[in-house]
Amino acid sequence: MKKSIFAPILILCISVSSCSLMQSSFKKSLDGPRGLVTLPGLTGEARISRDALGVPYVEAQSEDDLFCAFGYASASDRLWQMVLMKMVTQGRLSEIIGKDGIPIDVFMRSLGLKRFVEAALAEMDAPTKKVLESYARGVNAYIAAHEYLPPEFRLAGYKPEEWKPGDSFYVFAMLNLSVSFNFLEELNYLLLAGRVGYEKAAWLFPVYQDEDIPFDEAKKLDAATRKELIALNGEWGALRERLRGFVPVGIPASNNWALSGKRTKSGKSIVANDTHLELTMPNAWMMAHLKCPTYEAAGVMVPGIPIVNLGFNGRVAWGATMVMADSQDIFVEKLKKEGDRTLYLYKGEWLPVEERVERIMTGKDEWVDVRIQGTVHGPLLNDALAQMPFPPVMPIQPVPMVARYGLALSWACEEGARTFGGFYRLGKVANAAEARLAIADIKCIYLNFVYGDRDTVAWQVSGKYPIRKKGRGLLPSPGWDGEYDWTGFEPFEKHPFSTNPAEGFIATANHRTVEKNFPVTLTSSWYNPDRGERLNDVLSKMKDAGTEDMFALQFDRYSNMAKKIQGLLHNSPASPGIRRAIEDLKDAKTKARALEALTMFAPGAFDCVMDPGSAHAAVMGAFMHEATRAIFLDELGPDDAAGWKAFADVNISSYSAPEDHLLFRPESPFWDDIRTVEREERPEILARALGAAIALCEKKMGGDRAEWKWGSLHTYHWRHDFTKSTMFFHDYLNRGPYPAGGDVHTVNVSAFFWGKDFETIVIPAMRLVVDFGLEEPAFLVTVPGQSGNPSSEHYADMLPLYLEGKNHPLPFGSERVKAQYGTTLILRPGPAAAFKYSGER
Repeated sequence: MKKSIFAPILILCISVSSCSLMQSSFKKSLDGPRGLVTLPGLTGEARISRDALGVPYVEAQSEDDLFCAFGYASASDRLWQMVLMKMVTQGRLSEIIGKDGIPIDVFMRSLGLKRFVEAALAEMDAPTKKVLESYARGVNAYIAAHEYLPPEFRLAGYKPEEWKPGDSFYVFAMLNLSVSFNFLEELNYLLLAGRVGYEKAAWLFPVYQDEDIPFDEAKKLDAATRKELIALNGEWGALRERLRGFVPVGIPASNNWALSGKRTKSGKSIVANDTHLELTMPNAWMMAHLKCPTYEAAGVMVPGIPIVNLGFNGRVAWGATMVMADSQDIFVEKLKKEGDRTLYLYKGEWLPVEERVERIMTGKDEWVDVRIQGTVHGPLLNDALAQMPFPPVMPIQPVPMVARYGLALSWACEEGARTFGGFYRLGKVANAAEARLAIADIKCIYLNFVYGDRDTVAWQVSGKYPIRKKGRGLLPSPGWDGEYDWTGFEPFEKHPFSTNPAEGFIATANHRTVEKNFPVTLTSSWYNPDRGERLNDVLSKMKDAGTEDMFALQFDRYSNMAKKIQGLLHNSPASPGIRRAIEDLKDAKTKARALEALTMFAPGAFDCVMDPGSAHAAVMGAFMHEATRAIFLDELGPDDAAGWKAFADVNISSYSAPEDHLLFRPESPFWDDIRTVEREERPEILARALGAAIALCEKKMGGDRAEWKWGSLHTYHWRHDFTKSTMFFHDYLNRGPYPAGGDVHTVNVSAFFWGKDFETIVIPAMRLVVDFGLEEPAFLVTVPGQSGNPSSEHYADMLPLYLEGKNHPLPFGSERVKAQYGTTLILRPGPAAAFKYSGER
């Protein structure tokens, strides 16, 4: 058994002490830029050419050879990332890191993804299945041809097994987890309700600024004993933090838009997309251009998935944002023990839970067998949330003493084969109408697709949205009476759709894109409206727009939230009361600071651009931070409390209580500071927060206001997972910190946890622009680099483009392709995988 993933690291630290020596030591794991590869299973020659940023252009004469060659290229760039994602999703992380991975493995096994993958493979047609098989051959050829694999394998002491076609589908399942996450909110709600009660916790889950606080949702659980539910969910906070280290769930944001020819200088469409994902090293996306006679597409894909997910195929461009779909519900079940059986109550009858046993390996001869249980509503999460100690080599991990309640997860994760096929066909469609037909098949990934061809722009919502008998599914529901059960799914024809709108543009940004009482419940977890408002404002004024305008908008750091706060403090009915509260502050220093902040936020003083060099932006960011703490920390703190961490998690997941309270909800009970005898109102709390904002800037950046900069507080820092729990390898594996502009409300997102710290956690992980008015329409950049291998020159070489708001061409014409992709690996059929390189690695 691996006692720790860091044991081999410590050994290496003795022999390899410097970054340059590590670069040299691990350079053998890199392919040279030119060479010859023999691959079993190829029917003809294929080529992997690369440009100056390492982006691969993969070309073959058949799809079988194309996807095989791309499997090789994917492994060359991201093998560790691919293996780690599929092992996590399969519930096998313990095989890499030992017993520390058991809690995550139990949770992932509980979700039943194996059934999803097996069903998808069984339903998949032969041509689509061949895509996965060919890709797997290429991955395995890379592994077989390389004695030295990327450095993480050596650091972890782990040798990858053969890649199987189903492994790509486990990674595909992670996509579903990444874009449908309401169960996280529901579990966080239970944790927060444990602190402040069901009704008061509802104030922490506002649906939207013009909608009521969801008290009806909170009342659903009045019949359940709160203390017992909280005890059942008591370890969710610890599991959530572990889970976030390996699974990119519940941190959404993205922009996409399209302009029709009415608003462009060429008279042809423009499509743009920047998907906002968690800041990771390496990126969640990789880039590639794939070409054969029957499939050509270029764009981004998740490592381990062989097709272009978002991009351009020479005729149609498509991008996506999260719908914020609520396709998951937590059901509270009533349980009881009867002999050796566990029963649950459903519609007046006590039924036996479904059970299966899963074996989790933690070493060659060490394992844990765990019992996974479920109800009619889905898997029971009790054991996964309990975080029990799991000694190795136990035949069956006994179920803990049965509580009176269980938490079951209903999850719309079906029709995987059809969904994969929809993405695959997007690479082949000839026009926007055909693209919509392909999107209609994307059932288990929930996205706002904005797409277009030369003369058409369109928006289509994908996915399957449950029809509930009762309630909106935002907060946990009773499962025992069946009143909140799902009765089916909304038909595709009812999903929001638009084509060539009269306004001449379309934009989505995770905000509420439908009217308040839209008949289909897509979600109750919309993101803040600010990016959507900014896009609509800028795009509605555009005339004769071109590529540079799109680049500039993707890099835009104007904060609508800052503008709203400015209005609240200076030009709203609340402004006089806030001014009086500042004047009433007893501490002279705090009063002076509050007045200084108020002056800095004046309309003539601050342009509401969160520029990294701006002192005014620094104070605004500090005010958002301090206001959050002033309103909520007294009830939910201290900083290391499970409730405060859950609150921070909720705030980054959807439209949040801090922004909702700052601009609205003066009647909320959270305005009162429970630590004082007197009862505070909104003006007093905001006055304190203004003073605290200046004090924080003084503490962090000194007394000289000329030295204050938003980018001094707020930074980008790309950290490899290995370095998050060790002092070693930081120079080798990490990049940054760099000054960051923007915030969670700007088009150029740079989100941070309000009330926690200012480090960026969500960024535009790619920026795509396709201008059909150009001879070469497509531009695409990711960050920090194409390669996940830290010894590669392409590990972080896209950072300059990214930090300066620039982009990278993605040519389709033969002459431009030949000029851009200057080095080539040739792949030919052979009896065994072998690699001979020429030139420098």
